[in-house]
Amino acid sequence: MIMKIKPGNCLLKLMTLVVLGWLSPQAQAFISGSIKCSLSGYPSNGYEFAAGAEMKVPFSGTCTAVRTYPSGAGTNLEITAISGTSPANLQVLDPYSNTYMLQLPLGSWGAACLGGTCAPILAGRSVSYVYYVVGTAPSTPGRRTARVKLGVTSTGGWQAYAEWFHEWLFIYNVRAVSCSLSSPSAVNLKFGTISSANLSAVSQSTSVSLNCPSSMRANVTLTPSQSVVNANTGVSRTTLAGLNMQAIWTDSGNPVVFTSPRAMLLRAGSNSVNLSFKPQLEAGKSPAGAFQSQYTLNINYQ
Repeated sequence: MIMKIKPGNCLLKLMTLVVLGWLSPQAQAFISGSIKCSLSGYPSNGYEFAAGAEMKVPFSGTCTAVRTYPSGAGTNLEITAISGTSPANLQVLDPYSNTYMLQLPLGSWGAACLGGTCAPILAGRSVSYVYYVVGTAPSTPGRRTARVKLGVTSTGGWQAYAEWFHEWLFIYNVRAVSCSLSSPSAVNLKFGTISSANLSAVSQSTSVSLNCPSSMRANVTLTPSQSVVNANTGVSRTTLAGLNMQAIWTDSGNPVVFTSPRAMLLRAGSNSVNLSFKPQLEAGKSPAGAFQSQYTLNINYQ
């Protein structure tokens, strides 16, 4: 028996009224122009990653203070998914502290400062920086985009001086990954000499092994080369008239349904597709002689 394997997006009215209140940082009119930066460039077509791969893309620049930052320049971050289905959970890695940068709006700050050092920056002084957009590429292929904005806020009571200065469209293209067969592409199973007396106890099994770089869903089908007797019970003819062959999924014990693919989850690493084959006599037949039964196994994944 021979089996071939194929792996396979208010209107404000002024009145004589006294209103008391306070201005929140979100509504504050920030003062920009405190920093001037030269930024890194990016490929126009974006970056390409295999599905499930780890992404780490640097973005950098050199900034010169136009006004003095008396206590330092705290970093601000905003990441917004723009297009593509099931986008990656993107973060920015701060290599100076080896932590993920907080997404903070202008006018607020945390422990991170531009260039890694929280110290005064005098007017005319330059600060260089490099950060990394990181995340895990989605499991499905396609083009996705996200807007990444880096900004600074003057710390220590000078938070009115805040601005976004590094904004870019992060484009990442995810390609489908390929699994590789670690077993032969053709398998020969030999039944030897069998008799009708013990035919019910006779079977042969095989295991098709493949390695995948990441987890993915797959549809698995088995197609016989000989004519089908019963597609729902996995029975097809052999080359010997009167003798049929049944295909069974070894792990579940269920017959293969020739007309319907089996959904499987392939793990990252080693996977196995296990099949068993049992000869069957046609009713009222007593054939004798050599026989063959040939199948093609297709594994379609994404």
